[in-house]
Amino acid sequence: MAVDLETKSTPIILEDMSVFYYRQLATSLQDHDLQQKIDHEIKMRDGTAKLLAASKHPAQMLEAAKNLLTSNTRIISYMTELQRRKTAEVMGKNSTSSVAGNQVPCKAKVCVSDIRIPLMWKDTDHFKNKGDHRRYVVFCLLKIGTEIYDTSMVNNVDRSMTDITFDDVIAFNNISHDFECKLEIYCHKLHEDLTIASTSKKLRKKMNDLSGSVGRSVGKRLSGLKDDADIIGNMVLGPRFELMATGSLTLADVDNCIRTYDLQLEPVSEAGSELPLFGHYCCKFSAHPECLREPAGTGFLNLQANSQASLQEDDDLSKWKKYWCVLKNLEMACWSSPTDVDVTQPLFTIPVTKNTQISDADPRTCKRSHTFHLKTVQGEFVSEHTLAAENKEELNKWWEAFQQHLLDQVFWKHACEQPVDMRSASPRKLPLFLRKSSLYEDTPINDRSSYNEEVIDNLQMDEKQLSQMLNTLMGEAKEIRGDTSSTASSSSTGT
Repeated sequence: MAVDLETKSTPIILEDMSVFYYRQLATSLQDHDLQQKIDHEIKMRDGTAKLLAASKHPAQMLEAAKNLLTSNTRIISYMTELQRRKTAEVMGKNSTSSVAGNQVPCKAKVCVSDIRIPLMWKDTDHFKNKGDHRRYVVFCLLKIGTEIYDTSMVNNVDRSMTDITFDDVIAFNNISHDFECKLEIYCHKLHEDLTIASTSKKLRKKMNDLSGSVGRSVGKRLSGLKDDADIIGNMVLGPRFELMATGSLTLADVDNCIRTYDLQLEPVSEAGSELPLFGHYCCKFSAHPECLREPAGTGFLNLQANSQASLQEDDDLSKWKKYWCVLKNLEMACWSSPTDVDVTQPLFTIPVTKNTQISDADPRTCKRSHTFHLKTVQGEFVSEHTLAAENKEELNKWWEAFQQHLLDQVFWKHACEQPVDMRSASPRKLPLFLRKSSLYEDTPINDRSSYNEEVIDNLQMDEKQLSQMLNTLMGEAKEIRGDTSSTASSSSTGT
């Protein structure tokens, strides 16, 4: 059954046979997670439709229409994902293919907050307080893959406001590095305000009383609903939210401060809303890769006591000391024992970044087996350490851990380097509107072209460095796993 997967306004009508088809598709793919999500959203949609049909208060009707749009959008997203997975299965493609051997880049938590949308009113509307007293209801949808969240709804947006502010904190979990975050702005014009904005209170009361006593169709017109606001199947056509503009965010846009991004304005129908968008929006868009908070490797390693002073090893085992090491957050932290990790600070840390050179030990100068070197040079700072694993299996494990940590840095790029201030996701319901200072005064429209060029150049340079480092590690790992002992090498894996 064909389903219209593209729409710009509510409601979205999903045929029962189409829903049945996608349920069967989920069963054939044994994708119980998506099947449960579809069933849950269908129940939410049906309940919301009934609520919308029974609602009489305008605020209830608007909230129900918003929830109906969100549920339908999620259902369509899940169905599209099922189609994609079925196509991949038929074509024989593996959707979870690895990047390097059996390793894939880590996932991340992505957060969108401090969303502000400037408005551009005419001089006569905003400054002279003349013209039509248009009023709107606005909310946003944010999407990454099949994860879709809605913001709170801002009511009574009129010409006195220079920007729309959302206090929601939207958090996405387990996001891949190649994600695309889409922001969609939906708007509903409060039609009744155009007809009775200048009407006296006494006359307005009479009209409200009239709308409660006359027939259903006339009453709906007076209450702001359109003529087609009736039930079709189990769907209700209530207040219509139209898609006004879209925005797109990727890894290159990640920053730990509020920045300005472009909006793509959508064409508006003749009877649609006329929300005067400025063409930009502001938000804080941050990402926190798992490699910064989850260890890539843990275990005991032996560290040569004077390795920072000299790399001339000998057979004196008294110069070696065993530490419990944890590799994460661009460093390897060392404790005396595993029990100290949660109660004390590490005794010392060894940086493992894009400036780190990792090489296996030279058997001509190092008599101890399973030994390797770490060297980091950053400006005038130089850190050198010689470490040894207990056996070949442990050495392989640590080599894979370093390979994974560098792989994560290759793909997450600058998101691994900048300090991250991740805010907790906001509860589902927040105050509808909190007035702040105008975007016109305190938010410059930055030239993103120059900013992006600089960021892209830096990212390409970093990716080249880390890729070279990663390829060298993979080659040395194959030699380590071989039956024959590795030949003397001092292969550097840095820049």
